[in-house]
Amino acid sequence: MRRAALVALAALALVAPARAEDATLALATTLHQQIARCWAVPTDTPAKIEMVRVKVSLTESGELDGSPTIDGPVAGDPATKAFAASAVRAVVRCAPFRGLAELAPYATWKTLLITFRRPDM
Repeated sequence: MRRAALVALAALALVAPARAEDATLALATTLHQQIARCWAVPTDTPAKIEMVRVKVSLTESGELDGSPTIDGPVAGDPATKAFAASAVRAVVRCAPFRGLAELAPYATWKTLLITFRRPDM
């Protein structure tokens, strides 16, 4: 898989109380950089698959607090399921997440909704 495809992780949507825009952007950038390194996008992902959202709860040390889950329905076809599974694996592989406490209060990143978008293959 080309390195460029790994960087195709979409901007992160944070599900938390609104904070200063710069802190939210810094969190999104930090998480993007960490997760993009761990995401192996299935090479046969069809164009009809646009994105999947993964809901994650973290401890104060940045470790996973439970298993990540897909937010919303996932179509029954194998390609969509493989894409969603790759997103969950990326989150699990990259945990624990480092540097978040320096960027924003824990309440801001305790629960995250991370959007994975299909890269242009």
